[in-house]
Amino acid sequence: MLKLLSAGFFRLWKDKIFWLGFWVLTAFGALDRIGAFMDPTETHSLEDTFWIQALVIGFVLAAFISLFVGAEYENGTIRNKIASGHFRSDIYLANVIVCIVAGWLMCFGCLISSLLVGIPALGFFHIALSEIFLQGLCVFSLSAAYAAIFCFIAMLNTNRAVTAIISILLSFLLIFAGTAVADPLNQPQQYYIPDASLGTGEIDDGENLKMILNPDYLEGTERRAYEIAFEILPGGQSIQLSGMLNENCSYMEMFFASSAWVVLSCGCGLAFFRKKDLR
Repeated sequence: MLKLLSAGFFRLWKDKIFWLGFWVLTAFGALDRIGAFMDPTETHSLEDTFWIQALVIGFVLAAFISLFVGAEYENGTIRNKIASGHFRSDIYLANVIVCIVAGWLMCFGCLISSLLVGIPALGFFHIALSEIFLQGLCVFSLSAAYAAIFCFIAMLNTNRAVTAIISILLSFLLIFAGTAVADPLNQPQQYYIPDASLGTGEIDDGENLKMILNPDYLEGTERRAYEIAFEILPGGQSIQLSGMLNENCSYMEMFFASSAWVVLSCGCGLAFFRKKDLR
């Protein structure tokens, strides 16, 4: 396993796609802080969308892992590893670990650029550092979940072009699913009905203000079910942790959900990879 990891990290260090993803995310973090500083409509704090990489890390890892792992199939590296006596489980897990670390390094690059640009432009955090730490823990665990899921796809498909298409489409689908769950949760409990007696050009002074209950507002068990789904889905976590919608989120639930995705993806991947015909 150590030899496989050493070879994997050596190849990662020389991989151009990895460095492209790293610098794209690093620049993305800096540009987001600059955009927040230059926003003329609202005053932003450093913590606003501080973990913006959560929104895009899935797309970056989908492309990177498809090409990085797919190259091992195209070059016959995986067959050579098996022929030299390495266990299939070790080969699979070594690739997963290397890809998880690659995702963490990309997230770390975005974190550093956000701090270097954000602190001079926006000042320091206005919330407890413990909450920033918990958010970061969830972002890095989410990155590991994405890496494990896309490794599962890449290790079971020998065609890296097909793998890239499937992985990128899946990353879009996960974000779309997260958005679909977020929309009902974001519904207001009540909404305003304008005064129907007003004529054209008249201004409502608020005397006849009418607020009615929103029939689409989720309550009770149904709302809790949506909240759980929002925190389990990687796309839902991406939306919450990026700061797009993070009200009443449970960091521990998101962390354990991401950990479960890692375990589930690796468990299923190992089971299928052991039986895969690599001829």
